[in-house]
Amino acid sequence: MSLAEELERLSGENGAKKELNGWRLSSSAPELGVQRARLVSKDGKTLLNNIQIPERFRQAYKWRYCRNWFHLIIECNWRSICILFLLGFIVSWTIFALIYYVISKLKTVKKDESCIANVDTFISAFLFSMESQHTIGYGLRYMTDLCPPAYLTLCVQCVVGVFLQTILAGIVIAKILRPKKRRQEMRFSRMAVIGPLDEHDKRPTLMIRLADIQEKLFLAESHVRLYMACSKINSRGDRELIGVKDMNVGYDSGWDRVLLLWPIIVRHVINEDSPLYGMSRDNIAKADFELIMTVEGIVEATGMTFQARTSFLPDEILWGYKFKPMVLMNEKLSKYEVHYSLFDQTERVCDFDAQTIETEETEDDHHHNASGFL
Repeated sequence: MSLAEELERLSGENGAKKELNGWRLSSSAPELGVQRARLVSKDGKTLLNNIQIPERFRQAYKWRYCRNWFHLIIECNWRSICILFLLGFIVSWTIFALIYYVISKLKTVKKDESCIANVDTFISAFLFSMESQHTIGYGLRYMTDLCPPAYLTLCVQCVVGVFLQTILAGIVIAKILRPKKRRQEMRFSRMAVIGPLDEHDKRPTLMIRLADIQEKLFLAESHVRLYMACSKINSRGDRELIGVKDMNVGYDSGWDRVLLLWPIIVRHVINEDSPLYGMSRDNIAKADFELIMTVEGIVEATGMTFQARTSFLPDEILWGYKFKPMVLMNEKLSKYEVHYSLFDQTERVCDFDAQTIETEETEDDHHHNASGFL
């Protein structure tokens, strides 16, 4: 399968459906019909199923579900939030209207006097409850001092009304400030590439392109991580996850803290400390691993932290390629221009062969060309 066909398949409707459930047919081994399952989808969703949870864990989960109700509500969509708002107010109005109506009917007072003036039906009690909770003001309906249960109920409703409005307002504010939309503005290249570090240093390097397409809301303290999740067939014939290895993208020298003012290329030099060390093109195509990349940052406008994720399977790694430059100088305008049409574009490195090339690494090269970003 060519690169163009692969990109079209990943971006098409059928490809999107495959990404949702995590399964896709490996194009690197069509004769074997290898099915690879993702831990993380291309858009960052975790694709794990929890089955046969013990009852004691289920009980703990239920209590944890109740304790974290505020955060769980924030995760709901806006339609659910609006319905919650509507139901919250209507239910509170109705409950207190019912109490006022019962008090007005059961409480006996002097002739021509009542606990709540002009409240003789449930509808009038409902209107009185709504006016009281939101301090709209009274017209014909008003509270008298003849029935202590009535004005005690009014005091309770005032407290409950303020508490309810505070909670609902807090949910809306927290929902608006969530950096979920900001996370969706991070873009990862659909394919990773393995090629030379640069035109002078031929060390094999894994490269992934990353961009922040938001032009006005910049990020602070953004940094990247790269992991390799490996699996194997155990003695019972089941495929199991055997561990996650950290892949150096420059955290030892500070290069993992990236500057996302323009698209960058995150690099991982394949040396003796790399999990990919010793692998060839054929080994990588047949290997059972998944590369998981995360980028974290702080939204300057709100100060909230977010994390964006993606993953790459072995057949989404191109051997002997490099990304085409996309930040180019416009000599007429004397400005740099970012050509996003080149974001996923790669070019072949004809003379790249990691198995035969040997380069001498100097101390200066190690300092400037360690794993990091371009």
